[in-house]
Amino acid sequence: MSSMAYMPPQAAVAINDMLDKCACIEKGQQVLILAAPDGLHGGQNLVDETAIAWIQAAIQARGAHPAVLWVDMPMKPAVMWPDIPTNETAWRIPPIVKQAMRGADLLINHIAELSSEEHLKEFPELLKELKLPMVRNMATTAPLLMSAWARTPHELIAEIRYRLAEMIVPGERWRLTHSNGTHLEGEVGAPGRGGEGYAYWRHHFYYRPFPDGIYPAVNPVNTRGVFIFDQMMPAWARNIGVPVRFAAPVRITVENNQMVKFEGGAEARSIEGFLGALAKRVGEKAAFEIRGPHGGVHPSAKVTAAQCPDEDYREFIASFHTGAVHMHLGQGGKAKDFPFNLHTAAEVRGATLVLGNRTMHENGRLGVLDHPQVQAVAARYKDRPGLEETAWLG
Repeated sequence: MSSMAYMPPQAAVAINDMLDKCACIEKGQQVLILAAPDGLHGGQNLVDETAIAWIQAAIQARGAHPAVLWVDMPMKPAVMWPDIPTNETAWRIPPIVKQAMRGADLLINHIAELSSEEHLKEFPELLKELKLPMVRNMATTAPLLMSAWARTPHELIAEIRYRLAEMIVPGERWRLTHSNGTHLEGEVGAPGRGGEGYAYWRHHFYYRPFPDGIYPAVNPVNTRGVFIFDQMMPAWARNIGVPVRFAAPVRITVENNQMVKFEGGAEARSIEGFLGALAKRVGEKAAFEIRGPHGGVHPSAKVTAAQCPDEDYREFIASFHTGAVHMHLGQGGKAKDFPFNLHTAAEVRGATLVLGNRTMHENGRLGVLDHPQVQAVAARYKDRPGLEETAWLG
């Protein structure tokens, strides 16, 4: 029997959840499914044809109209510095993708370079212009769709994310500590989204990641202290030319939101060099600004090598785990004439993050897992992976 003719129940659970709770798909919609063929042959856009076929069939079953577009992305250097692109040299969205987006009511995206948050500012700007909701499906292969990570109820992860965001109150103090010596503190600034607050439901907006995994970043004011880390999210590590896991920890001294001193080995020199190159495009203040913190909300954001042989993608998934806290280094998005939202995402696992008198992370556990509304949502899905990751992983 062809794998495209039969969808295992585990995959059906994840796909139904994505389409009904994340995409909020409606009958009659024109749905564009984007995928890149490089990922079929070892490129960075991990994907398989079976997963795409299952998603297409499930959309059709709901009375919507899916169209699959496999598109080659522009070839470009993996390491983005020292010759950081300008407006003239930056890669662009392929014209065929732009045209297809203009005819769609909903986009389900499997292409890493079109992530909305991480790289090309042209892409999120186009989504907003078209008022086109985008589901960024990160469970891009058949084995990933059957994982506990993908089968955890989207409603539960959204609830955890919302309740964490409610804890972020402008004007209060925040403190990030770790047994490795990290101690950063500052005040909470106004949310970057304007007057709407930190807490919002993503299914109301154009960016809808599946599985969801990160709560909104604290807008930090007067950040000071020391940040020590020994790993970086894979996309940023690749852009800078460092390994995901470092040979030696990097120690950054921060004063008034500015990174003023870098200590460590080759990775520290590469990060400082990258930010120095970025400063030539966006200015010293923006390039050396530290942002965050925020972190993972997904108790089951871990997959095995059998489920995903690509080590970098496994680390990418693990960055959404409840034990992961991120700090963003650099702020390329502030420069209006710069084409990229370029920065890095450094990560520590097992940190403690306190806002006011509320603990968001404590040695990797989230403070809202006992929230009555989180517990109520978990209780509705007793047959699915939930708050206790050890019951489902292995």
